[in-house]
Amino acid sequence: MKIETGLKVLFVALQDPEKWGKEQDVRNICPEVQVKGLRLVATAKAVRGLVRLTYQGKKVSQGLGSCTHDELARFLPEWVNQVEQFHARLSQGLDPFAEDEKSKKEMTFRHFANEVYLPSARVSKRSYRDDESRLQKHILPYLGEKRFDELNMALVNDVLHSAKATGLKPATVNRIGALLSVIFNSAIDHELIASNPMKRVKKLRENNQIERYLSEEEIQKLWPILNDPHYYGIGNKTIAAIIKFLLLTGVRKREALDMKWSDVDLSKASWHLKYNKSGKARYVTLSEDAVEVLQSMPKISEFIFANPQTQKPYNDIRKTFDKIMQCAGITNMRI
Repeated sequence: MKIETGLKVLFVALQDPEKWGKEQDVRNICPEVQVKGLRLVATAKAVRGLVRLTYQGKKVSQGLGSCTHDELARFLPEWVNQVEQFHARLSQGLDPFAEDEKSKKEMTFRHFANEVYLPSARVSKRSYRDDESRLQKHILPYLGEKRFDELNMALVNDVLHSAKATGLKPATVNRIGALLSVIFNSAIDHELIASNPMKRVKKLRENNQIERYLSEEEIQKLWPILNDPHYYGIGNKTIAAIIKFLLLTGVRKREALDMKWSDVDLSKASWHLKYNKSGKARYVTLSEDAVEVLQSMPKISEFIFANPQTQKPYNDIRKTFDKIMQCAGITNMRI
């Protein structure tokens, strides 16, 4: 089935604000998809798929999940395939959703997080690596093997209390809770659960610290360490370079960590920052010292400040950062 040729027309149709929130039969807006029963409901941010069929004289329906508008090209073929399988069961006189319901009941939190949520997050979230890290460190060890019908507020609270007991700050624990809430909302869209267990979980009170900036004297203490980290017992030269680059440019940590060789023109001292927190691309003019930092980095990956072991950006540089601050005698500083 040539779905690709009709995706452009479908995408444009779903951008119409007058139709947001209204159920639309895919066949009416995308002739290439002639599968009966597949419906889409679009909003400004997402598209929800569902199927409506008739079984034994009764109308039955089931949600297929949600995706962003940009993800529709990937999700639509999957939804079409699911609906075709439902029709195949109908043709045999079987309940179209019976097998699907059985698999849903047996699905573990780990399977959903790894096979459904994270693939979507990798496409739609620039901070998806933070989600991966929080899942692996703080969530999956406790909830991974649980089925969704076993999950409740008490279990979720245990996850958050355990995270807090490791010494994490309240703000970090709240980020873990926020991730859980997003995953549970996605599970609701896939009709795995009826309500979000995080709904009645209270956030921890965050101690919003006053912004702390390095003084000129502290910066002077840092330079010898950043220029020769090994001499001071700092084994990770890459993270030392990241900190030096951050001081020289003032860019956000995540922007530097995700920096690619393809985004910089060292001959022009220019960096095309395509993705940032504001959502707007911009050009950054690099100083001579900043260019020198980049030139010192080995090209082992598409990412400039790649982790030598994974060739991917670092998720967390705080351990080495704290060690560098300690060497410089600088306290009460976070990154």
